[in-house]
Amino acid sequence: MYCMIETAFDNLDEAKQVISKLLDEKLVASCQMVESNSKWNWKKEQEESKEYLVFMKTKKSLQEKIFNVIKDIHSYDCFEFAVFDLTSCNQDYLNWIEEETI
Repeated sequence: MYCMIETAFDNLDEAKQVISKLLDEKLVASCQMVESNSKWNWKKEQEESKEYLVFMKTKKSLQEKIFNVIKDIHSYDCFEFAVFDLTSCNQDYLNWIEEETI
């Protein structure tokens, strides 16, 4: 029923724009942003950059809407959109996600 979505940006302004839009539209209950030194393979070459990892807490039913918001703003050709099931024995926490999202 609930999930955490992870994505990454190399542009801080893009990350902040996505976070604000998702919160304003009540598509996520919260976002956490962590600065990361990342390295990856892209088109058979290694690349590295400072990135901003964004972790979003939301309902599984909102994944597609969240994906589309990110896609409209993100400058990467192929951006990370990893979805993890979110469970908790803290029902108050899950209720909070439910209440803060559409």
